[in-house]
Amino acid sequence: MNCKKCGQEVDKKAVVCTGCGCKIKKPIYKKWWLWAIVVIVIAIAGAGGSSDNNETSTNTPSKETEKIVYEVVDLQTMFDDMESNAMKAETKYQKKYVEFECKINNFDSDGSYISVEPVGASEWNFTTAMCYIKTDEQKEFLVEKNVGDSITIKGRVKDIGEVLGYSIDIDEVY
Repeated sequence: MNCKKCGQEVDKKAVVCTGCGCKIKKPIYKKWWLWAIVVIVIAIAGAGGSSDNNETSTNTPSKETEKIVYEVVDLQTMFDDMESNAMKAETKYQKKYVEFECKINNFDSDGSYISVEPVGASEWNFTTAMCYIKTDEQKEFLVEKNVGDSITIKGRVKDIGEVLGYSIDIDEVY
């Protein structure tokens, strides 16, 4: 280790520099009391974070008791809204829980998502909604379906884009 004042090499156990007489201070991370404080803080934080408080707050509803209400929408209306004004459609549908009837347009081979379109859409319809599969039960249901089959989806709109359409996380499919 070197003296901070004169730069001469000194023994790491030295208290003063042999070259200039400057007092050698240990770096803060080598002080025993610093490590004692760190251990105490970690112990307090761990004890506070892992407390088993069985009381439930009446001010904040838990996720189990929170009831999700799905707005029944027409998928074609959602597409029309997006095509006429994507910004307005985002305001209207973003992060909303929706329920709609649709027909399957495509399956992802990995089982991550399906693309759907409105029932009665023309063959030349280029707008689809990507619906992301979240559970094994949803996969089991969808693996028995084919392109063109009608289904109903309940889910949350997570993204809207004028090119890719709607991205929806599936909560329920039947």
